[in-house]
Amino acid sequence: MKVIFLDIDGVLNCEEAYRAGECQYQEWIWEDGRKDHYQRFCSWSKEWLNKLIEETDAKIVISSTWRMSGIEFMKKVWELEEMKGEIIGITPSLRSKDIDIPRGLEIDYYLENDLKFHHINWSREEQDRIIRESGVENYIIIDDDSDMLYKQRHHFIHVLPSPRNKRGFDKAHYVHAMGVLGWTVSDITYRENC
Repeated sequence: MKVIFLDIDGVLNCEEAYRAGECQYQEWIWEDGRKDHYQRFCSWSKEWLNKLIEETDAKIVISSTWRMSGIEFMKKVWELEEMKGEIIGITPSLRSKDIDIPRGLEIDYYLENDLKFHHINWSREEQDRIIRESGVENYIIIDDDSDMLYKQRHHFIHVLPSPRNKRGFDKAHYVHAMGVLGWTVSDITYRENC
């Protein structure tokens, strides 16, 4: 299994899309009559991400602050936006009123506790065993924030925030992501000249 830890704001919505009239608020009514809403995704970022998901068969874990609305909310948004792939989870919020926890730590917590995967830096054979047992062949993190862990550096697809990047997830990010997901975690960790 390949996993994409996905941020949304700055990745699937962006300044150019706002200026073009995309990323408007969309309302819907749940089956129980409750009203809800979300902000539509940018058309080109959706296209590139859907292409990535289709070509790699990656599963999605939402690491965005949107996860605070819950997994059912995210699955409904995914359906309304006609996104490919399956959302398998949301990362926990480990933050408190007094402590700001890096997003990379929340992702690491999800990898270890929900997917039973962790990085092994001393033995390729041990890393291969963890891959087999967890089923996690590789993962990427797509985010415009940069608060990831050092061990995640080769898995991080940094969509620079505005004003440095006004287009969100685009072709260059797709190419980078495809390159990373073409390897296993063992390949990345133990290859020479990484």
